[in-house]
Amino acid sequence: MTTIFGVLLTVGGVAVALWLIRTRRSVATAFGDPASAVALVGFAVLTNAAPALAGSHSSMLIGVLVVALLGWLVLSGRGVLRGPSDLWLRISLAMAGGLLVWCAFIDVVTGTGIYGSRLPAYGAAGLLLIALWMMAARTTVSVRAMAYTGLAVLALLTIPTAVYGQAWRACTGGKLEKCSLAGALFKSFYNSENYAAMLASFTLVAAFCAMRRVELVATASFCLLVIVATGSRTSYLAVGAVAVWMLGALLVQRLRPSPRIPFALCVALVVGALTAATYLMWSASKTTLSNRGNIWVAAREYLSGREAVGVGVSKWYYLQDIEKAPTHFFHSGYVLVIFSGGLIALTLFGLWMATLLHRSVEDGHAFTAKAPVVLLVVYSFTEVVWNPLSVDGLTWIVVLLALTVSASAAPARTPAPGPVDLAERPVRFATLKRLTGRHDAAAVAPW
Repeated sequence: MTTIFGVLLTVGGVAVALWLIRTRRSVATAFGDPASAVALVGFAVLTNAAPALAGSHSSMLIGVLVVALLGWLVLSGRGVLRGPSDLWLRISLAMAGGLLVWCAFIDVVTGTGIYGSRLPAYGAAGLLLIALWMMAARTTVSVRAMAYTGLAVLALLTIPTAVYGQAWRACTGGKLEKCSLAGALFKSFYNSENYAAMLASFTLVAAFCAMRRVELVATASFCLLVIVATGSRTSYLAVGAVAVWMLGALLVQRLRPSPRIPFALCVALVVGALTAATYLMWSASKTTLSNRGNIWVAAREYLSGREAVGVGVSKWYYLQDIEKAPTHFFHSGYVLVIFSGGLIALTLFGLWMATLLHRSVEDGHAFTAKAPVVLLVVYSFTEVVWNPLSVDGLTWIVVLLALTVSASAAPARTPAPGPVDLAERPVRFATLKRLTGRHDAAAVAPW
């Protein structure tokens, strides 16, 4: 069965890659223009290819990609230093920035300071937030863009499967018995099958939000093939929970389309998630949720007395080096945030999610368009989908969530703020004017 699944995954990956090339105009439309599509899809694919391309130096390659993305924004004039005009997106990005600064500060002042080489990771995260702030002023995407990007990344992970024997991990036995219909656990060139399952889950949810008919059936079939091959129970549960949200969203939108989810509902959803995650962390035993509790117990024991402010994420690597913590990462976005910056950081994380949920969309399908954000809220209970203190192969998910302004329709171009005649300014100031957004919208070529 493993051989059969391997062939199916390879064939599916090749078919998806060819289909994306064939429908490149639709892909460009989902991103607003071809250049944005190439830049963002390329960033997602290359950050996921980094472990295979650079091995132990993958973090360095990802850092180069972040700098390249920022450089592209500056040189092409697509970045605006003023940031987005949407108030809620500005608040959301400010919360993300505040979360990064607070956790880095706590890491510096706690104990002997930052342990190991975490400063480059903090720097990459900061540069990415700057790039996202600049990009959000003129780049708007639909949820369809997330589906296309996810498919491109999944194609990268699945194409080698038939000839790459290390793409599979042996099934586990005993108390943590885990297997898939393939007779093994599909992990591609990553160390965990849960990683591939996460990518497939976000792609699947985005496809249900934005695609229809044959396109939806084909995309959903491919994503489900990947999820089944990974044997990830977390993906089954997370996607099932979001399916309930989608059913409710379709009902609400049929009765009364809304461009924005009420803020009270956003806050209630996020506060409920934060409360449940905090309770789960402090009540967990070492065997909770397939031994994830072993990680959370170690984290809370080291946190003792500093629950409000945290200790800094680099201290986790110190605990691992002295064998006082499991070799795994936190296996929970919420536990990562609490360990790094305490309950203060958790509050900032919650505000980031609530404001992102509340941000309006242009087509009146807010409940559908925000389904991937809901998936992030749910998935973060047992996996780290977004690490706000670093950049990795999953960061593109959060980038696209921040830029999304519609469910499936092509996004309208965001006008540049403030008309200033280019002819009235010296040419040498053109780049500065593009960055600050002070130029005539009519002087820009149409999309």
